[in-house]
Amino acid sequence: MSELRQVLKKSITRRFTAMMLMFLSLLIAGAAIVLYTNYTAFSQYQTTLKASKEKQVLVEQIADHTNQIFFRARGYYAFLSPYEYNELFVEKEKLKQAISSFKRLPLTSEEQVVVASIESFISNFFANVFPTASGYAKAGQYESLRNFSSSGVNQEVNNLITYASTYKKKNEQLLLQENRTLFEDVTRQSLWFILYILVVLILSLWVTKRTTRDIGAPLERLSVEANRFSHGELPHFQDLHRVDEIGNLARSLDFLIRQIQIKEETLMAQNEELQAQQDELMMQQEELQEALAKMEDNERYLQKRNRLIQSLANTLDKQELLQSIVRNIVEVMDADKGIIVLLNADKDISSFGVSPLGVNQFLNGLKDGPLVRIRETRQPYVLTRESTEAERGYQEAASQTYELYLPVLQADQAVVACIVLSRIGRTLSELEKQMAIGLAKQISLSLDKLAMHEETEKQRQMTQDMLDTIQEGVQLIGINGVTLQVNRTFQELLSFPDRASAQGIGLADYFKHMEGLTKDHEQLVSCVNATLSGHSENKTHLIELTYPQVRYIQLYAEPLYRDQEKWGTLLVYRDITKEYEIDQMKSEFVSTVSHELRTPLASVLGFAELLLNKELKPERQHRYTTAIYQEARRLTALINDFLDLQRMESGRQTYERELVPLEQVVREIFGLYRVQSPLHSFELDLQTEKTVIEGDRDKLRQVIMNLVSNAVKYSPAGGCVRVVCRNEGNQLLVEVHDEGLGIPPEAIPHLFTKFYRVDNSDRREIGGTGLGLAIVQEIVHIHNGEIAVASESGHGSTFTVALPLPEQQPAAFNEPDSPETYPHSLHSNGNVVIIEDDVNLSELLRDELIGSGFTVYAFSHAAQALTAIEEITPDAVVLDLVLQDGEDGWKVIETMRENPKLRSIPIVISSAFEEKKKAFDLGAKGYLIKPYHPDTLSKAILLAVTSNDADGQIFIPDQIKD
Repeated sequence: MSELRQVLKKSITRRFTAMMLMFLSLLIAGAAIVLYTNYTAFSQYQTTLKASKEKQVLVEQIADHTNQIFFRARGYYAFLSPYEYNELFVEKEKLKQAISSFKRLPLTSEEQVVVASIESFISNFFANVFPTASGYAKAGQYESLRNFSSSGVNQEVNNLITYASTYKKKNEQLLLQENRTLFEDVTRQSLWFILYILVVLILSLWVTKRTTRDIGAPLERLSVEANRFSHGELPHFQDLHRVDEIGNLARSLDFLIRQIQIKEETLMAQNEELQAQQDELMMQQEELQEALAKMEDNERYLQKRNRLIQSLANTLDKQELLQSIVRNIVEVMDADKGIIVLLNADKDISSFGVSPLGVNQFLNGLKDGPLVRIRETRQPYVLTRESTEAERGYQEAASQTYELYLPVLQADQAVVACIVLSRIGRTLSELEKQMAIGLAKQISLSLDKLAMHEETEKQRQMTQDMLDTIQEGVQLIGINGVTLQVNRTFQELLSFPDRASAQGIGLADYFKHMEGLTKDHEQLVSCVNATLSGHSENKTHLIELTYPQVRYIQLYAEPLYRDQEKWGTLLVYRDITKEYEIDQMKSEFVSTVSHELRTPLASVLGFAELLLNKELKPERQHRYTTAIYQEARRLTALINDFLDLQRMESGRQTYERELVPLEQVVREIFGLYRVQSPLHSFELDLQTEKTVIEGDRDKLRQVIMNLVSNAVKYSPAGGCVRVVCRNEGNQLLVEVHDEGLGIPPEAIPHLFTKFYRVDNSDRREIGGTGLGLAIVQEIVHIHNGEIAVASESGHGSTFTVALPLPEQQPAAFNEPDSPETYPHSLHSNGNVVIIEDDVNLSELLRDELIGSGFTVYAFSHAAQALTAIEEITPDAVVLDLVLQDGEDGWKVIETMRENPKLRSIPIVISSAFEEKKKAFDLGAKGYLIKPYHPDTLSKAILLAVTSNDADGQIFIPDQIKD
């Protein structure tokens, strides 16, 4: 024990550790004892609780099975049922199993007696009671059975059930008592544990006090002695005899203090020597600081000069470069303000610290100022002058301003710029002048570079402007496949957002961009690759663009060589959409003409041949003649479509403006089609009273006629053709609805294209040139209107024409009067000269006019006709504008107008060409276009010769009436 005490004395840590281990050991031991006692009490309680619950359950099962045996037996006595008999023995087995489980549990003496009585009862019941009672039941001796049952068998079962109920109550009382016992044990053990904790805490307080006395007091003494030493006093340590850490610390401090005293004396001597060395170093430091200040000044100057040089190289914008030069050179030269001017035609200038007024004054004095001297000497010049009031600021004393005029020279020693730097109250040394000359050389190089860049940029921009004026797309591709340059047409043609996105892209990005634009992308890739590699024999390729609209591009390429070495390839994209569409249109036109013209011509020729070569019955002749007439009308309509479209496209179509009631036009057309199309019904829905449009009546009638004709034509099964007139804003909307075949969605964008027809099996037998809607669109646009279509295939179509309404609608618009008819007279109505190059038509017109009572003279040459006119002086002249041998009918008119004798003769124009513009210039108010009904000509001539105002008129009937 004494040895352990000695070991602990040598170390504070060991003593403290030992005390803590003892404290923890006591705490753990107490906690373990309390935990063990609690665990034992709870385990005993759980065992008792489990056994009691199992006993209670088994007692209840035994009572229940016994009761079931009793009732199953009585059921068997009453009904002798085999089911009840079997269930009786099943309950017997369950009762045996319950008794067996109950006997395995720890039982009291009372419980063992009860189990023995139950087993005795069951053995007696199945050995004696049940056989006897079942015998009475089988024999039908129920009185003997009742006497036997009342002998006490039932009482034993009731006693068992009563015992089970009593046992349950006793078991609950037992469990309650066990709970109280458990609570008392836990409470008692908790009180003991609390008392134990208090004892341990008291012990810990004692240990803490011992530790403080053994460790804290010696440490405090050491701290006091160390503090005395720090104040220069000699310390005295009391714990040098201790063998623990405090003793070691005291001895160490004592030794350290003695060593410090020895070293202090040595250091004092060394300090005196170092003080002398410090004085010498101070002198050297002053010299180094002067050198450092000079180096810093040089460094700042170099930094400023470097910034100036960097600014000269960082930009190629002229104004930005000049501004950078003047700002940096003012800073480098430590000037107060400065200015730089280029001695070119534009006198580009930039300043720093100079007002706009000063800049203008400087520019005005260039020719007569110091610039004259520096141009002659090519050397810097310093001008000394009195400072202005603005330059002096708040200083009242006078001061001098020194201005350095610095020339900037080219390689040929020509002065290209002048820099002026101003210092207020500070002179410029020769060194600074030389430094300024060096900076001027740097600036000269930068200005030369700027001039070269501007010239290069000018040439590049000129080249780009020339490329942008070319209507073909141009793409220059380098040998590495990168696009070097493009023009605006290329960018717009191939849908690049801007030029920057097109230039600099590689072949992969170019092909990726073109993938969404071209129809056959793989062909484009192979063609371009072959062209760039030089393996393509064909230098021209056709590209079909699908976005944003269908266009056809002709691509051709030319390799570029420099010093016999290929350095790039020039691709040119030419938009040939119009040429391609014209070729397609030509093909469609030839196809249309071949079908639509040859078919009626074949019928006309065939029926005419039959009429000429065969004797036919009158009714057949009439039928053939009718067929020829109908086919001729069909040919006339087709030719008129061709001619109308040609005149519209050439700009030679004329329009007569008047107020046209579209309601009347629609009713006229409906009246015509009600006779021709009995399968269709026609309905006009007027949703407005404003139906009068200002325009050409014939052309507007042609629009409605074409739309209604299409509605009838493309409704072969019949149906209702409905026209709706309504207002929308200042427009009249005319909607033509049908219940026909409808239009496929893909065909709608092409409906108004010339010669376009929907290629569908349902429409192959429906004739037409594909020009009707193109003509309709042209007429509507001339009338400042719009046309639109809405359709669903198989459910009809709706064409909507929007036309502007006039500012004021007429109050009422009456139906036009019927054309006046003239009866045939028995005497001659006058002499008529016909000038017509077509012999058959001339004969037809002559027969018609003779039948109308006129004396007719027919000619085919202009000279013969004019001679006859002078001799006969006819009452009217029928004139074709195109005569034989290329003669012009207009010359006939001019000749007659120049002859006073012939000037008053009315002229009726009969021509296959519409020249309304020229006719209007001559005072015409209409036009007669071949073919027309001969009766129309007779009426026009009768009107001419009977009119009082007919002198010199050219009669142009407004409308052909069949």
